[in-house]
Amino acid sequence: MAYTDSANSSAAQGKEVVHVDSSFEPLVPKFMVNRKKEVVAMQEAMASQDFETVRKISHGMKGAGGSYGFDRVSEIAAIIEQAAKATDGSVIQRELPLLGAYLERIEVVYD
Repeated sequence: MAYTDSANSSAAQGKEVVHVDSSFEPLVPKFMVNRKKEVVAMQEAMASQDFETVRKISHGMKGAGGSYGFDRVSEIAAIIEQAAKATDGSVIQRELPLLGAYLERIEVVYD
């Protein structure tokens, strides 16, 4: 099965349209809730400079995003994971808000 993240923006609504295989429809709402919780957990970990927790969470998110067809989530998570490995807090602090905002803008279309 092919899953694509079209990342098409609807300027009027500020949405990011993501095409997901319809077989994932029952799973996507929980997937989205969990990713948003993980962003919060990474923000909390960064408050104490816990790069290992950020690395673990972002690594899992990177894999999960691709599995469900959310390629952009995987891309941002990969950047965060690499920054956590390098203990580069400035990159993480820049990318986490972008990831959180992206998750809020996603509009899922089932194919």
